[in-house]
Amino acid sequence: MRLLFSVLRKILEKESFSHKTYNIDEFEFRDFLNMAIKKDYICVVQGRIKHTYALTEKGYEFLKSNMRFNSEIPSDPKELLQWVRFEGEVYTPKNKESEPEQNSYELETIEYFQWSEKLHSTLHSIKNKGGIGHLFINQPALESDVQQIESSIGFKLPASFKKVVIEYSRQCDFYWNTQEMSTCVLDDQNFYSAQGEPYTSRNIMNGGQFDFGLWNLDKLIYFNDIRIDHDYLDETNEEFHFWSNSFIFSEDGMGNYFAIDLKYNIGEVIYLTSDKNFHGWRLGKSFESFMNNWIQIGCAGGFINDYIALSSRHIPYINNKTPNALTIKKWLKNT
Repeated sequence: MRLLFSVLRKILEKESFSHKTYNIDEFEFRDFLNMAIKKDYICVVQGRIKHTYALTEKGYEFLKSNMRFNSEIPSDPKELLQWVRFEGEVYTPKNKESEPEQNSYELETIEYFQWSEKLHSTLHSIKNKGGIGHLFINQPALESDVQQIESSIGFKLPASFKKVVIEYSRQCDFYWNTQEMSTCVLDDQNFYSAQGEPYTSRNIMNGGQFDFGLWNLDKLIYFNDIRIDHDYLDETNEEFHFWSNSFIFSEDGMGNYFAIDLKYNIGEVIYLTSDKNFHGWRLGKSFESFMNNWIQIGCAGGFINDYIALSSRHIPYINNKTPNALTIKKWLKNT
């Protein structure tokens, strides 16, 4: 919906745009424009040199009925890519004044002992439901351990990540899985009314990371090699080079990675994937904040659509205070 709004507005204001504006495959963007024509949002205007587009009456009505998007559109073209893919109810650009929910999110209190308590209680709950899981929390890292890793990968660890591995644990392995009859159903109607499929009534039956854990200091050299191996994929994106400018700290076992942005939204946790629709998706304001919110809901979810369903109304990060997150908390308590 936001992509259509952006394109219609650019047509109305006679701004140039192309598939590169939104980092969409050229053929996919052509199909999108053909869809807009077929559904009578725009029409083709024949020109002497090239064809252009114009809004139809239906296109004007779409803009009028979605005027709320005008207050959301980021002024930074780099953030536009994220905005058109955001499927929550309300998006707050980084340059806009924070709203109450966003403020409460950013001012969260983080206590590491609560992480351990929550991880243990989640595992206990899952096993009582007939599920399986594993938890291992290692000792904190030494400053010399961090320096050795930094020397090997060639750059400093992000401050938030470094703080966690030195003050809490150098390695945290955690995963769980339940039987199909014991899944948690996310059914926040306010969220889904704007999303539709595939977000309606998502069944959550697993959490954490099975293969590589939530994070592991000793795996960072391996992940950095993986990142370098994927650098060539940045050639397909002229605006965002996430592979070249990220710090990977975990993998989901399906070829998707959890990383920290080192260039664009510096310090934020992002999702790296071959799926252009979700590559670079913002999951947390920082590593510490991301883990704090995710752990509070038992690290629930195993797919990007699960994480999006756990985002707040105002920002795309996983938020442990959303209705869907509260549903998971209640489900974990009912053993």
